[in-house]
Amino acid sequence: MAIYGYRCAQCADIEVAFPIGTAPATISCPECGTTATRVFTPPMLNRTPAALSAAMQRAERSAHEPEVVRSLPPRRASARIATHPAVRRLPRP
Repeated sequence: MAIYGYRCAQCADIEVAFPIGTAPATISCPECGTTATRVFTPPMLNRTPAALSAAMQRAERSAHEPEVVRSLPPRRASARIATHPAVRRLPRP
């Protein structure tokens, strides 16, 4: 379904959903009943945020040219130590 825009001479603009390619050139206005003609509007194109675009490009690039890690990342300060005996035996990060 695509959203098509129509303009009524007496009311405001109208948006109506029709299957692609089946939108008529005119419809009757739902408010006043007069003929509303179809207006052509640009498609809704959204820009991808820069951070998301960079992450997608990096992921795509790494599929063919994986990045080589030369050193481990810096170690974070450890969180509080668990006091439960079963958890103490687990390896720490």
